[in-house]
Amino acid sequence: MASFSQKFCLQYAISAFTLDQQCCIGDLWLRVYRHLDRCPDGQRATKPVQHIGHDILYGCQSMHLVVTVFLTAGLGIQLGVRNGAISIELARPVSYYFYIVSQEAGRIAYNALFRSLPIGLIFSLTVGFYVPSHWTTLGYSLLSLLLAIGISLNIFYLIGISSCWTTEISWAHFIILTLMFSLGGQMVPLTFLPEFLSQLAKWLPFAGVVYYPVLIFLQKADHSVLLLQAGWLLVLFFANHWITAAARQKVEIQGG
Repeated sequence: MASFSQKFCLQYAISAFTLDQQCCIGDLWLRVYRHLDRCPDGQRATKPVQHIGHDILYGCQSMHLVVTVFLTAGLGIQLGVRNGAISIELARPVSYYFYIVSQEAGRIAYNALFRSLPIGLIFSLTVGFYVPSHWTTLGYSLLSLLLAIGISLNIFYLIGISSCWTTEISWAHFIILTLMFSLGGQMVPLTFLPEFLSQLAKWLPFAGVVYYPVLIFLQKADHSVLLLQAGWLLVLFFANHWITAAARQKVEIQGG
């Protein structure tokens, strides 16, 4: 069994690999910005764009994705469906939803400490790290990040609980990750998408997970987007509770 030091080194190796991936993506889009000679909002691409571009694409995205996108597939619910353990878990006198979400929240806290934080420290000690000019922005950024984690947890929970009907969720997990990376503004900035698709993507929950938290931190988005994030969180929260009740009824009818 691996020791703590071995696990610690492994987490730093994973962080370095994630950092390398983000550097490649960041360099690609930074070159695109320079080639177009303009920022995503239409301003001229001057030296500050290069500085903020590095922060967005190298540091902020790497730290952000670790705690919002790279979660356990289906939050592990599909495993309980396959071995039948979900029938016992649903029968417990506790909320199955909060039981599963709290377990993943613990994993997120671990990843934030041992994977996300090292990335931020590397950038702080080497190229520096972006600090908002207004301290209130940090509060809004933290709130946006918590909402993004909540949305992501509910999306992954929705995929996992659907395994009560589908059994296999690998295809759904792959689709959701693709949508988060493409319509969330990580692989392709939303402003580079066709106008109709760009406007549509800004209203989807994927932008609330990946796009808006980073823009708020960089003071490039209005705080009103927090209402959009909160709205999606509430919709997914109640939807998951309704689907969980349906799953419990399905398990009871089938006798576990």
